[in-house]
This record gives sequence, structure tokens and C-alpha cells, in this order.
Amino acid sequence: MPLPLVYIIVLNYNGRRWLEACLDSLLATDYPNFRVTLVDNASSDGSVQLARDRYPQVEVIVNPANCGFSEGNNVGIHEALANNADYVVLLNPDTKVEPEWLRKLIAVGEAETRVGILGAVQLEYDGAEFNSWTKTVMRQLLDELKRPESARDWISVEWVEGACFAVKRKVFEDVGLLDPIYFAFYEEIDFCRRAAALGYEIALVPRSRIHHYRGGSWEANSSIKRERDYRCDRSQFIYASTDPRKSVFRNLWWYLITLGVKFKDAAQSFSPIRLFDLVRMQADLIIKSGSIVGKWRRDRARLVSSK
Repeated sequence: MPLPLVYIIVLNYNGRRWLEACLDSLLATDYPNFRVTLVDNASSDGSVQLARDRYPQVEVIVNPANCGFSEGNNVGIHEALANNADYVVLLNPDTKVEPEWLRKLIAVGEAETRVGILGAVQLEYDGAEFNSWTKTVMRQLLDELKRPESARDWISVEWVEGACFAVKRKVFEDVGLLDPIYFAFYEEIDFCRRAAALGYEIALVPRSRIHHYRGGSWEANSSIKRERDYRCDRSQFIYASTDPRKSVFRNLWWYLITLGVKFKDAAQSFSPIRLFDLVRMQADLIIKSGSIVGKWRRDRARLVSSK
């Protein structure tokens, strides 16, 4: 029986400094049935030319603009599904993978029909220690993850990070794609929530390991950091107010709680810029309120129809 076909989507935006290490490690993966697609969000740093010149076995798709994480990846996901992919893996360009990473993920996916989304354990980019995401989000599991040989084959978690995000074809067919209402941040958490609402398990696979720098596309000056914080907060507000398992009023309550916490933090840190951005953000979200409510309705209807 042939092994499942896996499409690996690397979404890139001015990440040339990371691409060689990422693609070199990917092409050394010991799983025999995979394809790599680089989706480029209109980079200006020579990323596309590098990929085309040095990696002819990698398909390159160039988007006309930087359309963000969700829409950028959705271009690659559409391509993968059209080419009969059994699994689609989203992988950040600021990662390096260990040779057996994919084989370990797919083995769990094939053995566990209820698992729909899988993620690898993340290590430091140039080291063997856990990176900040693993130490923060998976802190209660660190003792087990330190001994992968004796760890469970997979661990049920609420979400795994989009830096390494393996999804079965059927999940996309049932859940839909990443929601483009998120330009950056929270899109994978939202997708995991939507999948879990339909009964899918999300799995962290202790013996699948990658090295992830984290934030490689957001490194620069203070203005880019400010934009990053703005987009992250904006996405959190959308996420807090669109849980399909909750009513409109319950979601509004969580929106107000999130708003109160963020304004309190900004006031306590004496940050007028952050306070200004929060006010500006509320105006932006009010303008987009129709789209936000529409998202909740779509996800809610999918949940109701599945029961």
C-alpha cells in the first residue's frame, strides 16, 4: 500500500536568509512520498530567484502581493488538494527539520483516525533545547518531552503552532481552509478550534522534532514590532469573539474581557502608543464587524450541520 502523499507548503516573505537551511533540511527528509511548494508573498529580497536557481525540485508559486499567512497558505493548500494530497503540512521558512520528522507525524496520523491535525516538538534553531513556544505553551509537558523515547506516541493538545502544522485532507474538506479574516496570528489556533468543534483531535507528536527560530519574518525596527503587536492583538480580538460553540452574546462578553485586560496592561505599562493603537484597533474592528459576525455564522452553521 503506497504511503500517503504529503505536500509541504513553505510560505515565505523576505525570508531569503532562512531558505537554504530550511529547504536543504526538508529535501533530506527520510519520508519517500512528499512534495515541497514554496509560496512567496511578493518578496523583494531575492528569495524566489534563490529557490528557482538552487532547488529545481521545489515548486514555486509567487503571489502578487503580501496577502498574509492565511491567504498565502491557502494558495498552497488549494494546489496541494488539487493534486490529491493526503496531508498538507504548513512549515515556516525559519525552521530546520530533523530527517525523521515527517515520518513520525504521518505514522501517528495513519494510526489514529480521530487525529486531524499534528504538530512537532519545537527546539531552538541552533540548539537542542526547547524553544520559547515549547517552553511556554507546552510547559506542563516538558518532563515527558525531554524523554521522547519513553513519551506517548501522541499527546492531545488544544492547538499546535502554524510553524509546523500537518493537516489531513478530510479536515480541510470538513472544516474549510484557514480563515483570511486573520492576516497574521491566531489563524492556526482558530483552525484547531474549528476542527475540535467537529470532533477532531489535535496531536503533539513527541518524537517528531524541528528547529524553529520564531519571528524570523518580523525582525527589524521598532515600527515592524509595533505592527506585529497590532496584528497580534487584532487577531486575538477576532478569535475571542468568534467561537462557534458560543452564542453571539457570550462571544461579545469574551471580547469585552479581552478589551479590559489589554487596556489595563497598556495603562499599567504607561504606554500611550499602545493605548492609541488599541483605540485605533477598536475602530478598525467596528468597521469589520460585519465580516466578523459573518465568520461566526459560517463556523456556527458548519458546526450545527455536523451534528
